[in-house]
Amino acid sequence: MARSDPLREYRAKRDPSHTPEPFGSAAEGANRLFVVQKHAARRLHYDLRLEIGGVLKSWAVPKGPSVRAHEPRLAIEVEDHPVEYADFEGIIPKGNYGAGAVIVWDRGWYRLKNGNEPLRELEAGKIELELFGVRLRGQWTLARTKRNEKEWLLLKKADAFAGTEELTQAQTTSVLSGLTLEEMRDASAKRAKLSSRLAAVSARPGRVSAAEQALMLAATAAKPFSGKSWLFEIKYDGVRVLALREKERVELYGRGRNRVTERYPEIARALKALPATSFVLDGELIALDESGRPSFQRLQQRMHLSAPGDIRFRALAVPVTGVFFDCLSLEGYDLRSLPLLKRKELLHELLPDRGVIQASQYFSEHGEALFAAAAEQRLEGIVAKKIDSPYRGGRSSDWLKIKCGQRQEFVIGGYTKPQGSRAYFGALHVGLYEDSRLVYVSKVGTGFDEDTLADVWRKLQGLGQSHSPFEVKSPSGSGHRWVTPKLVCEVRFSEWTRDGGLRQPVFVGLRADKDPRDCKREVSVSPPRALAPAPEVTITNPAKIFWPDEGLTKSDAIAYYEGIAPFILPYLKDRPLVLTRYPDGIQGKSFFQKDAPSFVPSWIPTERIYSQDAGREIDYFIVNDRQTLKYIVNLAAIPLHVWSARVDALERPDWVVLDLDPKDAPFSDVVAVALATRRVLEELEIPSYPKTSGATGLHVLVPTGRRYSHDQAKNFARLLAELVARAVPEIATTARPLKSREGKVYVDWGQNGLGKTIAAPFSLRPLPGAPVSFPLRWSEVTAKLQPRRFNLKTAQARVLRLGDPMAEIWNHAVDIPRALKLLESRVRAP
Repeated sequence: MARSDPLREYRAKRDPSHTPEPFGSAAEGANRLFVVQKHAARRLHYDLRLEIGGVLKSWAVPKGPSVRAHEPRLAIEVEDHPVEYADFEGIIPKGNYGAGAVIVWDRGWYRLKNGNEPLRELEAGKIELELFGVRLRGQWTLARTKRNEKEWLLLKKADAFAGTEELTQAQTTSVLSGLTLEEMRDASAKRAKLSSRLAAVSARPGRVSAAEQALMLAATAAKPFSGKSWLFEIKYDGVRVLALREKERVELYGRGRNRVTERYPEIARALKALPATSFVLDGELIALDESGRPSFQRLQQRMHLSAPGDIRFRALAVPVTGVFFDCLSLEGYDLRSLPLLKRKELLHELLPDRGVIQASQYFSEHGEALFAAAAEQRLEGIVAKKIDSPYRGGRSSDWLKIKCGQRQEFVIGGYTKPQGSRAYFGALHVGLYEDSRLVYVSKVGTGFDEDTLADVWRKLQGLGQSHSPFEVKSPSGSGHRWVTPKLVCEVRFSEWTRDGGLRQPVFVGLRADKDPRDCKREVSVSPPRALAPAPEVTITNPAKIFWPDEGLTKSDAIAYYEGIAPFILPYLKDRPLVLTRYPDGIQGKSFFQKDAPSFVPSWIPTERIYSQDAGREIDYFIVNDRQTLKYIVNLAAIPLHVWSARVDALERPDWVVLDLDPKDAPFSDVVAVALATRRVLEELEIPSYPKTSGATGLHVLVPTGRRYSHDQAKNFARLLAELVARAVPEIATTARPLKSREGKVYVDWGQNGLGKTIAAPFSLRPLPGAPVSFPLRWSEVTAKLQPRRFNLKTAQARVLRLGDPMAEIWNHAVDIPRALKLLESRVRAP
């Protein structure tokens, strides 16, 4: 007959005022938690505990569980423990029952092999179960002996998880805290070791805000590669989080900087058990399937929960593992500027290699071998990271993801009616954003089971609208239902089609952690290649006349660029470059060139980037040094046009530009509009830098500090252009068509966006007089300004004498939210 209080014996042996052990009551529900605790009491032993009937039924296993098939281990049944005991780690003080150190050696969930009720099998004296733990997995038998009702035998069945290694000897650490029993006895020694390591790497004191820190994101590489300056990790199929601990406070922040702590209580508990009181970690939360592979579909069962009861139940049925791969701060030190390899060493010092939370394993140099292994195991892919890279928010080519198959997030904009026996819907209509437009890509009709169909259908309800949200390529005809584009899903597919669709798309799951506006076609960059040492460039046809009226030659152009190199290279470095080549001088035929030709030598750096306009990948030149610059100019490239973004953060521009284009307006009006632009910007407390375009206009650059996306920057540029046009409507306009400008200066904001270019500061122009696009001081923007004074013959001497007026552009950034608030306050002011 069952006792009225199953924990009476447990409480009788312990005094809550003398031991840190939990004293909870019996729990409700039929959960399936199991835990193995390593306990250094009077004798070292292991405690196996199974959640049955609202308590932890417990057995002391003196030698610990063996994974050798059919090797029995004695298990002595002891008193029931409260369910909260499954998380207990610490020191039971001397003089108390069971005095000694305790760690959680393994933890997970179990199920009964034959589907019976656990209490029935317990009473029958034989429990056939399957364990899903960190260390113990597969089928086991727990059977009572005939000699003594308290004596049981625990043995491993012969299956794929049986082995020959004695895990209790090989695995000595906690799966929660990562501590051994010895370290648990003296946690201060572990903290002292961490402090010593921090001092050795010369980390600087500082606080990192996990709630505000932008995640460092990987660019996409087209194929795997190897390299001594890179390390390689498995790409996990989960959700990204930043984990914070400040003393007793633990928080988890998702990709949208939203708190998700309560959603993953097992992760929060494990973070709190670590032997450090302050840290910020970057990682991925994953759910393993029954074969031990990360399963995004399985994780879906945890991602959208909010009710505490649902979370508690699912935390046992679908446990989550936190795999952390970077350490941004530790014990009051800001580690973001340290090389990645140093941060990794500290992370591995802090976290266990296996456990509820764990440090991601990485491999040096041999990326192609790891990729082959990942593909064989049907994993998502790998991530390559430069070993000396600092941690910087935003997408960076210092981190590259290489996928085993094509996968990407898409925006759901509608669905089709179900056909045949299928319920809810037939297929989803999905698309991607190009700038601010939602472009239709494909329909996705496979990858759904009944539960997934129902779940997606529920989330679609309430989002219906009468018209298609797709502005480009929207499906026509009947049978379509449209929704407001608020839901994001992940799709697996074999390849992109030539017309921008998907071949063999398969639904993977909904992504609540992704913003629909961030869903754009992923741009692949070429894997890094080892560059040969740059030889001295041989000039071909040095006497070729480039500017006939002035008698200036190719040799003169090359001499100019060599002389101006210290000033122009900061604006060219790491930026995709677009050339305009004039093989017969400025009066001959010319042609644009984005693609680096096949004959380019191996020491010239290029970057492969997907072009939406061309519908293919383009190998752009990257000019980072004098010899590459000399090579480019020797190709008869006169003007050098650059992107506003660098390859390590293609989605984050360095500046916003307003191009003041006079066309038929007098240059005096250009100056007046430029000064009006300055007044508007100063009123909004926005820094700005003017330069000549090198032709007839002026450019005004606003530094963004790579804080914003191209869409945000472009929208802000449009607002600024409209404010300028309103400030001086008699001489300025934002009308693009020539016939609508009425002889006014066109304030062009359209040169902002991914792939848009401007003439680089100090770039030559293919016009009579060999003018230069030259940076100016605002004090020089007056009625006396004559742009043609800045040319091939004068520019170098002037910049050597007065310096670069735009040199500080990298040290400033507009605060767009603050500027908008200032604008709003001025609009409301009486």
